[in-house]
Amino acid sequence: MEIESKFLVPEETDFKALENLSGLTSYTISEAQVQIIEDIFLDTKNKDIMAAGYYLRVRKAAGEKGKWVTIKSLGGFEGGTHRREEYVSFLPEGLSVLECPSLRIRNMIFDFTSGLDLTPLITLKQKRIIRQLNLEGKLVAEIYLDRVNLKSESRKKLYNEFEVELKNEGTVKDLEAIRDFLLDNYSLEESLFSKFERAYLFREKLPEKTFLNMQERAVCAQLANHKNIYGKQAKTLLLLDRGNSPAEISLLLKVPEPEIEALLLRFEKERLSIFPFTGTKEKISGKSPVFYFQSDGGNPERGWTEIGYEEWTPETLLKFYGIDREKAENIKTGTFALFDGLSAYHGLGKEEKELLGFAALLHGIGSSVSRGEEAVMSREILLTHPIKGLKLNELRMLALIMELQDLEISEKKLFAALEENNTGLSPAFQNKALILTAFLRIANLSETGAQGFFPCRFRQLEGAVEIELTGPDSEKTAKKAEKRSELWEHLFSTKLRFTQAREPPVSGDSERALEKTPGRTSEKIQREKGGGAEEKEGEKIREKVEGKVEEKAEKRTEKKKRKETRKSTVSPEDSMASVAHRIFAYQFSQMLAHEKGTRKGEDIEELHDMRVAVRRMRAAATVFNEYLESEKLEPHLKGLKRTLGALGGVRDLDVFREKAETYLETLPFGHEHDLDPLFITLTEEREKARENMLDYLDSEKYSRFKKDFSEFLEFPETWALPTTTEKHDALPNRVTDVLPSILYARLADISAYSEWVEGPYVSVERLHRLRIAAKGLRYTLEFFESVLGKEVEPLIKDFKVLQDHLGDLHDAAVATSMLGFYLKTGTWNPSESEKASNETQISENPGVEAYLAYREEELLTLLNTFPDAWEKVRTGEFRRRIESAVRSLYESL
Repeated sequence: MEIESKFLVPEETDFKALENLSGLTSYTISEAQVQIIEDIFLDTKNKDIMAAGYYLRVRKAAGEKGKWVTIKSLGGFEGGTHRREEYVSFLPEGLSVLECPSLRIRNMIFDFTSGLDLTPLITLKQKRIIRQLNLEGKLVAEIYLDRVNLKSESRKKLYNEFEVELKNEGTVKDLEAIRDFLLDNYSLEESLFSKFERAYLFREKLPEKTFLNMQERAVCAQLANHKNIYGKQAKTLLLLDRGNSPAEISLLLKVPEPEIEALLLRFEKERLSIFPFTGTKEKISGKSPVFYFQSDGGNPERGWTEIGYEEWTPETLLKFYGIDREKAENIKTGTFALFDGLSAYHGLGKEEKELLGFAALLHGIGSSVSRGEEAVMSREILLTHPIKGLKLNELRMLALIMELQDLEISEKKLFAALEENNTGLSPAFQNKALILTAFLRIANLSETGAQGFFPCRFRQLEGAVEIELTGPDSEKTAKKAEKRSELWEHLFSTKLRFTQAREPPVSGDSERALEKTPGRTSEKIQREKGGGAEEKEGEKIREKVEGKVEEKAEKRTEKKKRKETRKSTVSPEDSMASVAHRIFAYQFSQMLAHEKGTRKGEDIEELHDMRVAVRRMRAAATVFNEYLESEKLEPHLKGLKRTLGALGGVRDLDVFREKAETYLETLPFGHEHDLDPLFITLTEEREKARENMLDYLDSEKYSRFKKDFSEFLEFPETWALPTTTEKHDALPNRVTDVLPSILYARLADISAYSEWVEGPYVSVERLHRLRIAAKGLRYTLEFFESVLGKEVEPLIKDFKVLQDHLGDLHDAAVATSMLGFYLKTGTWNPSESEKASNETQISENPGVEAYLAYREEELLTLLNTFPDAWEKVRTGEFRRRIESAVRSLYESL
């Protein structure tokens, strides 16, 4: 977080006085350093970074080898102070910004731009005098006196600026004292803008006071050329920004004046939230995205294969997932007919049509994986199976179209759905995806897909379009299509009326009907028939793989020595039920042995060990499920689940606190109290969680569970399934007979994740599920370690490494989300955060903000190094090691 005060210095006498400044109230000033600086601000053609609420700067100081890459948030001025998110990284000579060493910055650029080309937006030069302000030996702030030179075509502007930027040892009170002194003693004007914002206003010939801020203007500019409801709203806002009255806009756009005034009132209250896809909600809420793009591989503009991902074609995907090609082609044909017939309304071109074709072919791909979650699974498949020829922004659009096919997402639920499922697309691309979604929803009549949805004539009516359908059951199809046109009607305020064709279609009917559409010229028709301009060839950039995972420096409390029941040795001839009984009995004894220490709360490892024992019993229930009476075991499994839940809250907070303390140990002297406000909140939360835990441990429910489970374990013969059928046929139940199939099944559970974790996007939820699957195999190996030979020990260690990697990743994802909630609301519990007033002002907390940035960087590092950890497990060599362990089982007979 950058916290500073900025002033314009209009008088040369004041500039000279500040140039020779030797003291400032009680603060001492260091010797001056002079820099000649050139700043280049980059963005996409559509200003996607600005639309996301940020700007990207590359700074070159004379005499330095290399540059500095900075991403800052726009705006942030309030009460005389500028507060902005700021991320800075040094960029060595010869590297592009997409090769920036900072994973955080690289991922932000990819998220904001969706891989589109960056071009220079503004160039700014300045001469800077730098000094440091100290108080009692502490660095409080840095002050910068700048002569700034702006150029735009033939226009020039020179101005002077004075900045005071707070440093870690300074406080907001220091900044206020310095600001008051400067305003009292010099003729300065508070600057409301960053240098980028001031330069952009100069370039665009905009006044300083405007209706829209920078981000709002960028978003509206992206949407204004779209013909749907959001495009019209954006165009209206831009005209209001230019000073047009509602009456003038009503004449220009042919929109009722009361509608414009209502939009104005709503925008003044909600700002960009009137649009469902601004991308601002996620940043404000502090939520972590579900999917992360793996930017370490390189620039997708070079092609997915070249950066290390397997490319797919629609044909290979259809075949791989067993989709009915004929049905898919029928849906594509109908969708294209709808797209062409309504082109006067949507105004989209060839590229969007091609993307719609992909969506039509692949829309049902998720149904082969999970019935009932087809839309979600279709999205996930496409994000992990990049299609040849699609750019990153197109892949994201396609994934969003897939998920929005869920008919449960009505017009009323659209805002929530886009907020939840945003894949990082700019508002312009999200809006296009929404329009394409509307087409596919209408044409995707699954029940009649084999017969086809074939529009043949389009007639313009007042406030509606009549569309005739041909083909079998066209009357029935028309009724269904009309029901599915809700999203279209919302986007274009035009009803679609589908009817059965009165007579066979004549070639060219659709086009002649379109030519009669008001405002549709032959020039427009010809332009739509032709393709768009050739895409500019992407810049060839190779991302450098970022380091290795940071070594864990966690300090763990040494476990107290205690006598433990010795684990029983498993024999190949043992029945699975008898082994299950021994594992349950041992782990239950461990749970009880650590209960006393858990209650005391003096050693956090006691709680950890008690929780592990419960987890192992639940894992054993899965491994031995086929050999035990599930009905008799089920009540005790519910008790284990309740116990695990009761212990979880305290343990999670312990782990978070431990990692935060480890982080503090890496900071320079004087920063040991940076997280004190956070620790106060954590202590309060832990006390609540511990109180809840003790309430459960003292409850009659827990006491009854222990008693019942103990009695249950005394009679193992009562809950073991028979080893023969009713006809006395033998059933496999010995370790030697069934363990190999169990191991291979667990391995298959893990291997199945290859399809979902090896694409350009990775789902954090998928990785969490993979961790659970890996833990299942690891526990199985540990349960039968004594019969699997010496090779199983390193195998278990390798699984532990993968588990730790995934565990750290999950912890980092949860931590970043929770820290975001804390910084926004001052509370730790998300439910409490939602109840907190939006007007509540949380004090600045640079220490916690720095820790959030640290955990975000950790998360990105873990995500980008996951492929290396995964590669060790997914190889054929790993399977051969399992096979070797199985051979050891047979050799021990």
